Amino acid sequence: MEEARRIKVIHVGPHPLTVGGTQSVIRTIVDFGIGADDISVKPTWNESRLFANSQLVRRAAGAILRASSDTIIHVHLSNGGAYLRDGPLIALARARGLLVVVTIHGFDFPGFSDAHPRLVRQILSHANGVLCLSDEAKNALYRLDIKAHIKRLHNPVPIDEDAPPVRATEPVALFAGTIGKRKGVDLLIDAWQMLLDRKVEGRCRLVGPIDDYNPPRLDRMTIEDPVDPRSVGPLIRSSRVVVLPSRAEGMPMILTEALAAGRPFVATPVGGTQELAPCEEMIVPVDDAPALARAMALFLTDPTAAQRVGIQCQRFCMETRGPEIIGSQLRAFYQTL
Repeated sequence: MEEARRIKVIHVGPHPLTVGGTQSVIRTIVDFGIGADDISVKPTWNESRLFANSQLVRRAAGAILRASSDTIIHVHLSNGGAYLRDGPLIALARARGLLVVVTIHGFDFPGFSDAHPRLVRQILSHANGVLCLSDEAKNALYRLDIKAHIKRLHNPVPIDEDAPPVRATEPVALFAGTIGKRKGVDLLIDAWQMLLDRKVEGRCRLVGPIDDYNPPRLDRMTIEDPVDPRSVGPLIRSSRVVVLPSRAEGMPMILTEALAAGRPFVATPVGGTQELAPCEEMIVPVDDAPALARAMALFLTDPTAAQRVGIQCQRFCMETRGPEIIGSQLRAFYQTL
């Protein structure tokens, strides 16, 4: 019987030990050996060491030049700068005759590709396969007439089976991400003030870097510095509900991580968020602070409801986004190329 061919992959993208959704995906792929037998990472971006990024790109190029002919180069693109930084590496890998896979992560890809079709088409024309997270992104790829094999694939997330029951946690609402208007933090502030006025018990934690909105200080709300990526899990475990009232998203990792820990979330139906919610009470309209406050209050004041929804969340995540499921789907995608 013929032995199955081993799959060797080099992942290229932001440094997996820095903060961000794309970084979290790459970190999970490495930690769980998702999709391949031999996995390595060549980062090209480190937000905490900007002066060294050109050197990181050169190192990634060297790794591509040295890679064996059976190596797959898997590039993770998250924003406009990534196309300029990693686009030449995609072309280099293809010029070497290597298989190239690109994952589109950025929430703004449909708008970016419509605004810069020639740039995006030129870069993705070198890819053998393109993975995306939403139908919006997939349709944008079709508009560009990309010839590569295109597939939607969920981000993998490890299931936190040891997380304590959500009913046993304190009534804490957690926001973890960039503190700005795109993420709807201004709406969260309004909603939290409504809950304070209603004398709803609990606390609200904002954890992340300040962007274009500096939130006012409210009672029982803390504004905290970003944490190490591996500390996000404990943050979620200590919360009863995760909140993300964004105005634009791709497929937010903080919400999939909440599902994996059996925590309900409250979020807006932007990007791929709607399909993450197994229960309708987890979704509220965009720019609707009263609806956001009501949904948060449900989980903060009713630990039984939080537990019921949390169990559904973890089961849903296990069935659709667990490492084994996504690993087999990614391996099959590599093999089709």
